[in-house]
Amino acid sequence: MKKIVSLLLCVVLTISLTACSGSGKEADPGQGTASGGGGEVTLTMWAHQNEPWNAAYTDAIAAFEAENEGIHIQLELFPYDEFEAKVQTSLIDGEGGADIYEMWGGWALDFTPHNTLLAMPDDFTARIQEETYAPTYGALMNEGKLYGVPLEFNIENGAMLVNLGLLEANELEVPTTWDELKSAAVAGTVYDGNVFQVKGFDFVNWDSVPYYFLSLILQQGSNYLTEDGRFDVTTKEAKKAFDELAAMVTEDKVTDLEGLTGGGDLEGYQQLFAGRCMMVPRGPWTISEGIESFGMELGTDFDYAAMPWYGEKQGFASETGWSLAVSASCKEQEAAMKFIEYLYEDEVMLDLNIRCTQIPSKRSLAESAEYQEAMPYTKVLVDILDQAQFIGSFNTDRLKETVNDTFVGYCSGDYASVDEAVEDLNTKLNAILE
Repeated sequence: MKKIVSLLLCVVLTISLTACSGSGKEADPGQGTASGGGGEVTLTMWAHQNEPWNAAYTDAIAAFEAENEGIHIQLELFPYDEFEAKVQTSLIDGEGGADIYEMWGGWALDFTPHNTLLAMPDDFTARIQEETYAPTYGALMNEGKLYGVPLEFNIENGAMLVNLGLLEANELEVPTTWDELKSAAVAGTVYDGNVFQVKGFDFVNWDSVPYYFLSLILQQGSNYLTEDGRFDVTTKEAKKAFDELAAMVTEDKVTDLEGLTGGGDLEGYQQLFAGRCMMVPRGPWTISEGIESFGMELGTDFDYAAMPWYGEKQGFASETGWSLAVSASCKEQEAAMKFIEYLYEDEVMLDLNIRCTQIPSKRSLAESAEYQEAMPYTKVLVDILDQAQFIGSFNTDRLKETVNDTFVGYCSGDYASVDEAVEDLNTKLNAILE
């Protein structure tokens, strides 16, 4: 899942919320205390550029500083496309860096075995494990230790955007079964010659192809991982899942490969808001863009509906989403932990997720009346969160790239059969575990 990111900003935007500078450094010892000791402390925090998240962080930092005299947070923002490499370089190579990192969950797997992140206290770890959904912290765990705090439940399964105008124009209703989904997608697809005017069901994007491939396996009562943690996508259920998705491109022709191969002026969910797609499975983070950027009205122009299950078993895989972690080399770990714990507080986490149209990692917040009142459209997702399993301890970006490349190749005729495709995919997926 990728969150809404600005691709127009190509330089680092630094928001300095105080006049202090430095990373985990003390200022003039005579200026007061950060935690009952000798001086003011400035902590550097790195995050990716994302307008709603950045605004929410800025407000949370200001509130935290007002309550914790002497501790200052300097927020530095980076374009998403550069952010992962920036974090990797600073933590693995030890070249500068921050005290506090906003971190995509799957990235943490690269750092937790190397003692580059600070382990959370045992009592705080136990509290997080009790209060949050398991997938939200799965990638932050290593050998029984937790190395970060999950902020959200990342989910790209279970719901889809529906353009109600296009649905009505085709005299269709929101599908409730997989067969109805396929039939509606075919009926809603419009061509001008060989060119799409409207895609009926555009699931071809970086997140949805891998997520739904794995989920269709789970919904048949099978699994994509063996008991020892290796991949096995050569089962009959995996072949059926892979072929089912590919057939919607090659046979039903309700979408194409543009979402993975490029060439489009808009992403699939944006095309839905522009009237060029009828149904698109995506996470709730897309909704605010439809309202704010495209002037659409939720419930009138478009809706966020439950995605039909493929099999009799309800189940899907979810990866750990955006989290916060403290560098093990931070010189002011007590102050950094105080800020981390502050963002984990109910009121702060709730505000952050509502403003960013995300689902909180805490079960009590996701199910709360206050959250549901602010974000009623997420109920279709909150109702199924307990059906999720942690996707697994591997780099999910590499998994997505591998699945997507193989999917494009299979749909393009590069493989003689689905057997050949999944055998090749299985080999490549297990290679990312090495």
